[in-house]
Amino acid sequence: MEKEAEEVVYLAEDAIKVKIYCNAHGHKKTFLKQQQIIDILREKGKIPLKILENIEGISRSSIKTLIQNEIIEKHLEKIEYLLDPINEAAFRVLNEEQEHAVSYLTYLGETNTSHTVLLEGVTGSGKTEVFLHAIKNVIEKGETALVLVPEIALTQQTLSRFKERFGSRVALSHSRMGAKERQRLYIRAKKGEVSIIIGPRSAIFMPLENLKLIVIDEAHEATYKSETPPKYHAIDIAKKRMAMNGGITLLATATPSMESYYLSEIGEYELLKLTKRIAGATMPSVEIVDMRQELALGNNTVLSRRLYESIKEALEKGGQVMLLINRRGHSTFINCRSCGHVVKCNHCDVSMTYHLSTGVLECHYCGKTEKVPEVCPECGSKYIRFFGTGTEKVEAYLKEHFDAFGIGRMDLDTTTGKEGHAKILEAFRRREFNLLIGTQMIAKGHDFPGVTLVGILSADQSLYMQDFRSNERTFQLLTQAMGRAGRGDMKGKVIIQTYTPEHIVMDVIKNNQQELFYHQELLNRKTMGYPPYTHIFSLLITGPNENEVIQTVHKLTAYYRHYSERGMMKFRVIGPSVAVISKIGDVYRWRLLIIGEERSSLLIYGKFCLDKFYRRETTNNIKIGWDIDPLTML
Repeated sequence: MEKEAEEVVYLAEDAIKVKIYCNAHGHKKTFLKQQQIIDILREKGKIPLKILENIEGISRSSIKTLIQNEIIEKHLEKIEYLLDPINEAAFRVLNEEQEHAVSYLTYLGETNTSHTVLLEGVTGSGKTEVFLHAIKNVIEKGETALVLVPEIALTQQTLSRFKERFGSRVALSHSRMGAKERQRLYIRAKKGEVSIIIGPRSAIFMPLENLKLIVIDEAHEATYKSETPPKYHAIDIAKKRMAMNGGITLLATATPSMESYYLSEIGEYELLKLTKRIAGATMPSVEIVDMRQELALGNNTVLSRRLYESIKEALEKGGQVMLLINRRGHSTFINCRSCGHVVKCNHCDVSMTYHLSTGVLECHYCGKTEKVPEVCPECGSKYIRFFGTGTEKVEAYLKEHFDAFGIGRMDLDTTTGKEGHAKILEAFRRREFNLLIGTQMIAKGHDFPGVTLVGILSADQSLYMQDFRSNERTFQLLTQAMGRAGRGDMKGKVIIQTYTPEHIVMDVIKNNQQELFYHQELLNRKTMGYPPYTHIFSLLITGPNENEVIQTVHKLTAYYRHYSERGMMKFRVIGPSVAVISKIGDVYRWRLLIIGEERSSLLIYGKFCLDKFYRRETTNNIKIGWDIDPLTML
């Protein structure tokens, strides 16, 4: 299609001049990005400037430098924008289960009516290849697709797979894009210059024309729900857009949320299942280590003897190892052994975490830092010690024993910057190091064929949180982490360290009884009257004065109880109660929950009572935030 005149760039015609420039600057680190631009222009000939600027890893300052040195030239001209052809050779041959899934999605796509499909497949079963084929079918009909991933860490891996097959048809969106960069992508999407956009939850609003397929990868992840204004769930928006467009919402996951599983059970979602790993790979073996016995035998290190020996064996055989501990920092708290005092943040109701790299204590909620006390602030005792284990502490221990194999760490502290996640993951893929420690970032969707062992160091950490979803979350995290092992030719092994090996979550994971877990958890939810059988309207009451917060939340509760008793439909009022974290940043927090069976009625009721309260009561410095169907109870 012919377009309005725009700036295009191409390599200078004087090849000798370009060669001299490359020889003169090739030794500089800053030249690497310039070399990438030169290589692209050698391959493409000429390219619109805005397209070049949007290629991942391209630096605008490098473009500017090359233009100033007349190595590349820029002109205004009318061009015809051509999308790259689909690379048919890059698509893998599907197995019988995958073929069935793609055929069924193709059939649904031809109905031009909206469908929500749950693609439930064990880790390594080739879910990505299924939706790559489904997207290919969509693109060949002149339609477009949107692919959501839960974290930036997954976008690069997903992008490379899509680029290999769809070339310039693919564009990447992520939360670290600048405003102008995001605006350019919006315009390109609107003009039909891209057919596929990959990104986190905010990408759900991308204005792709003729959108017929939205894929939500790792669909169980809570990150798809925005807990801050504007509050929305990307899955809800996807279903609404597909209802308007007559398209398919595809939820891909190995561990569906209880809500998705329930909706597939009652027939509101269509279910496609992949039950075995591709290319002959088998599911990893699972061992549960009772850390109570380790302590009884005098082992108080971060690793059980079994996990230590397994790491050594895996690395010596040329395998790679991933270790999950969902807590960053070195020590999770500092405790006085004389009086029992725990050093807490003065502004939040949480313990301070010690960070070895900076040598300070840090609050992970408000960001406050302070020096490590030499004596107990409460009693003056010198017997103040570090307790708990974080990623830094594990890294330090492993360096003492396995440093020769190379060790990397992936957590919030090491992934700052636009390409922080990608650099660490790519270095692990290239085997610059063979042992990767990380928080839950490493558990999600990554595909490393060389990983033969996964160790989970603190499996109990999320089991006993004050949240009815704690069993579900723990099951999902452990299952996803386990799924990183044995995805290549070598058999995988998983070792889970726990202080409660008898817990149902540990039992079903060890015996691969996912269906049993879901049925038992649904029974528990039904008995307790929790989602997916009901909906929750959550209110968070906050303020700088604790007494005012308490008075306000009790007054507000009275409104909800009063109108529930008067109304035709009864709602269950739970609370008020102090929030799981009672204070963050000098702000006190209380919570009130309203539970009802019909979402629309609950939403009307929740907002009606709140409106009545605002009209009649003075709130001063108190803030009241509300949400429908929240995914966290913090």
